[in-house]
Amino acid sequence: MGCLAGTETLPNAAPILEFNPERIDNPVLQFFLTYWHQKRGARSMPARADISPREIKPYLGWICFLDALPGYTDFRYRLVGSSVAEYFLGDGTGRTVGEAFAENKRLRDSVLYVFREVCTTKQPLHIWSPGGTWHDRYYPDNDALHLPLASDGETADMVMNVFTFNYEEFKKTRSVHTLTHAR
Repeated sequence: MGCLAGTETLPNAAPILEFNPERIDNPVLQFFLTYWHQKRGARSMPARADISPREIKPYLGWICFLDALPGYTDFRYRLVGSSVAEYFLGDGTGRTVGEAFAENKRLRDSVLYVFREVCTTKQPLHIWSPGGTWHDRYYPDNDALHLPLASDGETADMVMNVFTFNYEEFKKTRSVHTLTHAR
């Protein structure tokens, strides 16, 4: 694993991006892909108002909503679900992507690229990311679906990000030391 800076390391493999997937093996992400298509109807994208918390209640902890700032220069976290906050060891609600990832320009630019692509293509984006470390914490592989939302049905002004990870692997350890040293 290569070093980014300080205690941060790159995963052994690159993330896998799939634009406009027809089907996703992850049942949570497949639920949201189907839901997004149902809610958009004949429009390019559904609106945030079309998303009913009651209809997605079992998955609320896995969701983030981000507001697109003018020109897609940045995105502000409007809501960070409890499972997502637990994975990242913090709740970024109210922060921009630029603020949340200020310590790592490469990661910040990658996250901004993903959200911009989702908004400009008006299509879902499925991303599988391998595990790695950040600030001496291990993060297992994760699987995410990024879905554009548009108040007017045509111009993306928000992204719904559904994030999942292997919780059992996550609970085993958060210490890089126990993963990199023989037991």
